[in-house]
Amino acid sequence: MLLAIYAAAPRIPLALLVLGAIYKHATPALLILGALAGAMQLLDAGIGLFQHDLRKCAGPLFIAVLQFFVLYLLHISVRITP
Repeated sequence: MLLAIYAAAPRIPLALLVLGAIYKHATPALLILGALAGAMQLLDAGIGLFQHDLRKCAGPLFIAVLQFFVLYLLHISVRITP
């Protein structure tokens, strides 16, 4: 139970920020928060790799790849220019 709380602690505020960005229609904020969530998943995959546990590595890695693919599609669809 305690490990689940530790895992959820950084993700709950991130989820609330994402909901706020969706409500405000702030696409640049969604891209930044999505990249942050993807980076968190990559770090989780790194922990699984460090522990030599394929399940702890493959799941977060798959989610991170999917996250960055969706971010790419979002970026292309709104055509944000610097």
